[in-house]
Amino acid sequence: MVGFGLADFFAKTIVSKTSAYRTVLISQTIGSIPFLGLTLLYDFALPDGPLLLLTILSGALSSLYLLSFYKALSLGKASLVSPVSSCLVVVALALSVTVLGERLTLSQALAIAVVLGGILLIALQRGTPRTAASNASIVLSLVVVFGAGTNAIIQKWIVLSGHILLGFLLTRFVMLSFLVAFFPVFYKEKTAAVSTGYSRLALLGLIDVFAFFAWFLGLSEGFVSIVAPITNSSSVITIILAYTFLKERVHLYQWIGIITIILGIALLSAIS
Repeated sequence: MVGFGLADFFAKTIVSKTSAYRTVLISQTIGSIPFLGLTLLYDFALPDGPLLLLTILSGALSSLYLLSFYKALSLGKASLVSPVSSCLVVVALALSVTVLGERLTLSQALAIAVVLGGILLIALQRGTPRTAASNASIVLSLVVVFGAGTNAIIQKWIVLSGHILLGFLLTRFVMLSFLVAFFPVFYKEKTAAVSTGYSRLALLGLIDVFAFFAWFLGLSEGFVSIVAPITNSSSVITIILAYTFLKERVHLYQWIGIITIILGIALLSAIS
């Protein structure tokens, strides 16, 4: 949760100075490098057919929604893009019940409903003037909602294979391969300002990729329907940072949503 929140805020400060494509490609490549060594040391094996297929599907979806998310951040406010994208929880919850057959206790379901209600509250932007750019950022965020929500189920199947590191690394490799394939489409986008530098892109990549791996570890230990709401409450961190450092406006109902999420997570942690 904290890792994704920090990464989303940090990404917003970078994509405003460079192209979304360059930010995704470089940061995700650098962030993935440590997992090559970790996989070779602790989880190297030849993947079987099902695992290979799942990582290809997951990697393809990851390239689509990551690029959409970073492009959305370049067009809209972080305090809007992050919470709208976090609504992927709705898709993940629906699929976890219908596809995976997950069943929750009544108290768990109520706690998740509280968290989901908080996420929906902070995603609201009533009374805020809309521009073509902000509307485009919402559309791109919806791509993230359906792409990442669906991918949560695929990634659950990957971790069930028992090869968490290998599955994660293969997913990253496929994702980066798709991003490289997009190069002819995006190479004309503006390049980064000198002040951006590779160090900031590297830091973003390390934070984001390690957060994604923590997500994989979470999926290996619990239900998608429990892990997804907690993880995607990261928009709380992003909104607070955007309000503090980027001076983005945060409405009263969004602050209520933040408090609601914190209470929901505390309740879910106490009963799970």
